[in-house]
Amino acid sequence: MNSSNQKTDQKQNELQKRPQRKLIEWEKNVSDNVQNRVNELVIEGRLNLPKNYSLGNAIASAWLIIQNTKDSNKQPALKVCTKESVANALLDMAVLGLNPAKKHGYFIVYGDQLSWFTSYFGKCAVVKRLNGIDTEPIGTLIYEGDELELSYTELGEELVINHITSWKNKLSGKIVGAYASVLQNGKKRSAVMTMDEIREAWTKNPSPKNTRDHTTFTGEFAKRTVINRLTKMIIQTSNDDDLLAETYIANEDKHYDFEVKAIETTEERAKLEIATSANTGEVIDIPKTPIAVQDLDDIPEEEPESDDPF
Repeated sequence: MNSSNQKTDQKQNELQKRPQRKLIEWEKNVSDNVQNRVNELVIEGRLNLPKNYSLGNAIASAWLIIQNTKDSNKQPALKVCTKESVANALLDMAVLGLNPAKKHGYFIVYGDQLSWFTSYFGKCAVVKRLNGIDTEPIGTLIYEGDELELSYTELGEELVINHITSWKNKLSGKIVGAYASVLQNGKKRSAVMTMDEIREAWTKNPSPKNTRDHTTFTGEFAKRTVINRLTKMIIQTSNDDDLLAETYIANEDKHYDFEVKAIETTEERAKLEIATSANTGEVIDIPKTPIAVQDLDDIPEEEPESDDPF
């Protein structure tokens, strides 16, 4: 091979390596910025990360997942999303002390924005870190024939005072409801739902996988639903000066805004198509879900929630 051909090959190799180097530089830049910001919050005393939380490992896991995340058009998230939104999604994850490798959440693409979505497991982890939480949220099933004594707290929340059940009731297998409880500052807090209310919550995310799991593991998913309701209630009534709760609420609101915008945009597009293609014989369905991101059917634990996920 002559020197001219060698130079051509070297140039082609160099050109092929540039995108990868650029991605690595971008990853390092964003990762460093996120870690520096988190360290600043810790030094300022505004943030206390879990003792066993490795920020570096969480970000490394996140990058591997983000690189495989795609939008509804099968385009890579890193190609369509802004650098700022990637950094903010990672920052939300870090401030909440969560790790996608532990199924604490998912990265979702909305247009050109990447966002962190906290899962059921992540919500439980966040609640346990809030000031004043004494116990882990626990879900309990209510069977037909059980006796449940309810009351109300000073906040107007339903509270389970006493629950009498029996082995016979459990063997009947007929679940009529569920509740979740937690101790906060020495006081019990509960979220109670009937089975009809639980099933209504499940219809908000009617994917084939969820439908299958809700039928096969009804009891476990009923517990998750009431725990999800309780954790959301606790987080949204936390003090405004709690950065953890503040970040969680802002993240939840962001998803609500994205979903509304996505639905409105889809509806307007569908209306326009109907108006311009009237009487053509084609029926246009208007989706009721936000812009999808990654292929969540490959995730064994759960798909992202809408309001109440299970």
